[in-house]
Amino acid sequence: MTRRLLLLGLLLVAAPVVSIGQTFTPQSPAGLSVTFTTERAGGTRVLVFGEVRNSNTSPAQHVVVVAEGLDESGRVVSRARGYVLGVLPSRGSAPYEIRMLAAGSEKRYRVQIESFEFAVGGGN
Repeated sequence: MTRRLLLLGLLLVAAPVVSIGQTFTPQSPAGLSVTFTTERAGGTRVLVFGEVRNSNTSPAQHVVVVAEGLDESGRVVSRARGYVLGVLPSRGSAPYEIRMLAAGSEKRYRVQIESFEFAVGGGN
């Protein structure tokens, strides 16, 4: 009887520790795609604007988009982040805009999803 109580006590103490030790695996941006256009705004400013499309059945939130300016050899010479405001609806799209300081040696740009979360529950 004492041995059972001791075992039960150890299990009750160890159970919360096990749940705290979980690892987090980042979500893949599969199902999220980005379109963009760039436009010069003065000597050193570049506007990057477009939309993020969500082909998933779950809405996404806290979507962060990163734009990078690449030089002739493909090295990143400028970078800026932007945010999709609100919730990105399932099977929908939402606009974003990024204002970027240009290094001057950019030959092309790339834009990708840096982070996001799938929203829990309903949504549009």
